[in-house]
Amino acid sequence: MGLKVVSFANLSSLRELHLSGNNLDQDLPGLFDNLPVTSLQLVDLYGNQLSGSLPDFSTFSALTELYLAVNQLNGSFPGKFQHNSNLLILDLADNHINGLLPDLSVFGSLRELYFERNLLHGTLAERLGSLSNLESLGASSNFFQGTISEPHVANLSRLVYLDLSHNSLALELGPDWSPSFQLDVISLSSCELGSSFPGWLKTQKNFSVLDISDAGISDTVPSWFWKSLIPDLRYLNISSNQIHGTVPDLISGKQPLIDMGSNNFSGSLPMFPRDTVALILNDNTFSGPISSLCNVTTLNRIDLSNNKLSGKLPNCWDSFDRLTILNLENNRFTGAIPDSIGALQFVSMMSMRGNRLTGNMPFSLRNCTGLQLLDLGENELSGTIPEWIDESLSMLLVLSLPSNRFHGTIPTSLCKLTKIQILDLSVNNISGNIPKCLNKFTGMTPQSGTQEASIEYNAIGLDRTRLTSRARYVFKALLQWKGRKSEYQKTLGLVVSLDLSSNRLTGEIPGEITSLLGLVALNLSRNSLTGAVPEGVGQLRRLDFLDLSRNQLVGGVPVSLSQLSNLGVLDLSFNNLSGRIPKSEL
Repeated sequence: MGLKVVSFANLSSLRELHLSGNNLDQDLPGLFDNLPVTSLQLVDLYGNQLSGSLPDFSTFSALTELYLAVNQLNGSFPGKFQHNSNLLILDLADNHINGLLPDLSVFGSLRELYFERNLLHGTLAERLGSLSNLESLGASSNFFQGTISEPHVANLSRLVYLDLSHNSLALELGPDWSPSFQLDVISLSSCELGSSFPGWLKTQKNFSVLDISDAGISDTVPSWFWKSLIPDLRYLNISSNQIHGTVPDLISGKQPLIDMGSNNFSGSLPMFPRDTVALILNDNTFSGPISSLCNVTTLNRIDLSNNKLSGKLPNCWDSFDRLTILNLENNRFTGAIPDSIGALQFVSMMSMRGNRLTGNMPFSLRNCTGLQLLDLGENELSGTIPEWIDESLSMLLVLSLPSNRFHGTIPTSLCKLTKIQILDLSVNNISGNIPKCLNKFTGMTPQSGTQEASIEYNAIGLDRTRLTSRARYVFKALLQWKGRKSEYQKTLGLVVSLDLSSNRLTGEIPGEITSLLGLVALNLSRNSLTGAVPEGVGQLRRLDFLDLSRNQLVGGVPVSLSQLSNLGVLDLSFNNLSGRIPKSEL
């Protein structure tokens, strides 16, 4: 039950009111009616459950700081503010405020204005001109539209923090424009900046954060930009453009996060600052070895996926004691996985899918006890599925080893992976029976309210002027589904899949599998399984995909199959089944 604020209206000398981080759930205008109008200088209501529209806080003549972020405000701004205000800081971020921005000219003293992650729409440009004292503007993740040109920001000479990201804004700023401000934080992700690399950045000598990702740039990066990167650089994100060319060696930066992913960069990997925190270079055409990474031992996240990198993996992983995410998938790496990989005791996600790696899974991997996702599929790995994949990797949610050369049997030790949601051992040379103990996979049984749509890891990201864990790295998995490969990312946590297809498995399908009531996909096709289809398969009410084809199954089609109302694909072909096809009970 939420708390209510009693009236403070009679406290005529009250200057500061701090009520942040409580459970206040009343209507905001009603709360403001109970506050002294003439004395209050600071009101901090951050992190409550306040609702309603915004009152006319210009009536509080002494108010200089107002913090209303992270509430449930669901109304709009007042149509007009009645008084000139001395407000210096206004923070409305992380609410559900809707409608248009009003005339803000009464707030000529404002230094900091934040309304990120709301539902505001309309134009923004004409509201900026009167805010000549503004130092920080946070307007990201709304629905603003229109064009911002040089005259709109000409008066913002004191601006040091600018975040317009994730709106539908176009910035028409000429390459020779020389703005009156010097920015520290420049965040323009998803704004339309034009095809050319923004030339006005040449004038910015102090920035430590630059995000111009997904901005429609299809140019090369000019040499002056690489040379101007300052020693205090903390965050560089130029991802999701069509930028091409090579990247020179970079030595500037103070524990920077560098994201150049999803572009057309080519050439070899450059040298990066020794204390780089995160390096995201996925979906480019970088080539050659990656041994230069051994000089950057402070990394906590590496994503080099979908490039043309080659050679053997370096044997320096024991230097990366902070690494939590390692994604090397879809490159051309060869040779064995080095033993030093086991030193990554904090790694949560490791993918080397789609390379040409050979040899056995290194025994040292058992030391990576924090692993949630391990994908080594589509390589040339051999040997048996290790017995040591048991309690040592008890955090695994996804284990994907398809399209390798593994042989031997499925070890019963896998049954100790109780949290597993996706197990893919398909397209190998595995023989023997399917273990009955797979019913211990409690991660494949529905648990009300526990499954998230995506499986995420809190990664380093940008939140105002700090580097915090607001940004998330979303795990993804590639599954063979309905005759094609599909990548699951935002809904990965809802996918519960068991794929043992295209092996040499024999014996009967254990009835215990039918207790995995959360299964969405079950693929046991292309084996040599015998016996009947378990009658209890009708219990798997969440099944969307069931493939038992190309085995040696006998008997009738279970009547209970007619209960699977969510079933999208059913393949029982090329078996020895007989009798009638059951009628639907619906």
